Amino acid sequence: MQTRLPNITYSKRAKWVIYPTYWLGAINFFAVMVADAYLRGQALNGYVRAGHFFVCGKGGICTEVSSFAWHFSYWQELSIFAWIGLVAAETAYFRSTGDIKRQ
Repeated sequence: MQTRLPNITYSKRAKWVIYPTYWLGAINFFAVMVADAYLRGQALNGYVRAGHFFVCGKGGICTEVSSFAWHFSYWQELSIFAWIGLVAAETAYFRSTGDIKRQ
C-alpha cells in the first residue's frame, strides 16, 4: 500500500514571507553547528562560574571561552528556537488566511 503526500500550495504572499524565514533560519542552524564545533561545545550546555565562561560538549567535556564567545553562542543557539516558533506561527497564520492550502 502506497501513501500519497498531500499537495500543498502557497500563495505568492506566503512564499515571500515563509521562504526567506526558512532559509535564514537554516543558514543560522548551520552557523550554530560550525560555532559549536569551533568552540568544542554549546553555551546552553555550559555554565558560568566566578566570572569564567564554559561551553560543554558531548561527554561532559567543558572548555573555557571568552565572555563574548559564550554570549554569542548562547544567543545564537536560542535563536534556533525562536526561528522554529516563527516558522510555525507564519504557517498557522497563512493557513488561516487561505494562503496555504492542502489539496
